[in-house]
Amino acid sequence: QLPSFCPSFSMVAKLYYYAAGGRAMQIRLTLAASGIPFEDVCASAFPPSAEDRAMWTAIGKNTTTNVPMVVMDDGAVYTQSSAALRAVARRGRLMPTNDEELYTVDKLIADADDLRAAAYKTFVVWGAPQEEADKFISTVLPTHLENFERQLKGSSGDYFVGDKLTVADLTVYDAVVNFGANRVPGALDDFKALKAWTERVEHNSVIKVYLASKEYSKLYKFGPETLGK
Repeated sequence: QLPSFCPSFSMVAKLYYYAAGGRAMQIRLTLAASGIPFEDVCASAFPPSAEDRAMWTAIGKNTTTNVPMVVMDDGAVYTQSSAALRAVARRGRLMPTNDEELYTVDKLIADADDLRAAAYKTFVVWGAPQEEADKFISTVLPTHLENFERQLKGSSGDYFVGDKLTVADLTVYDAVVNFGANRVPGALDDFKALKAWTERVEHNSVIKVYLASKEYSKLYKFGPETLGK
């Protein structure tokens, strides 16, 4: 049986972005966890060419920004990262159904976006001051990790919203690992519950297959070099 993200299916969703994790990784993880076959359609370069931008605008219609953008196998088009994330999660039944749990998911999506926004200000390789990168390592990242661990410990189960994997886990995993721990090795050592939770997510049967896939291995991931280390 082919993994859910395998592009060998006759009709698959298409995810338009760069050949990198970035703001699209949370959507890739959610597509994989949802069992929705997809393939990456990557820009020819970064920054994108005029042709890439024209294609994205033609598909997504936004005159500001369109990627990450998902085109589903039925032709539905989802733009803007958090909106596309939620749309895919609803299709994959990775959204809870009661109001309180929905609020928790929405809050955690916002918390994850806050960490990503803070992280993007610290890419020394893109011109950020080294002082900002050092502050991220010493203060900013630990503050965010502490906030996530607090919420995880307050859950009634092993995941952020009870005993079941939801989109909240996938977006927080992306923020904590790809924008945090992969850039700052050892960052999770002081957050035992959060570290154990990342391992649970990675051992989810579908996520485990995706993280070991050729498609995932081809994507650029942020490492310590982005912080000047």
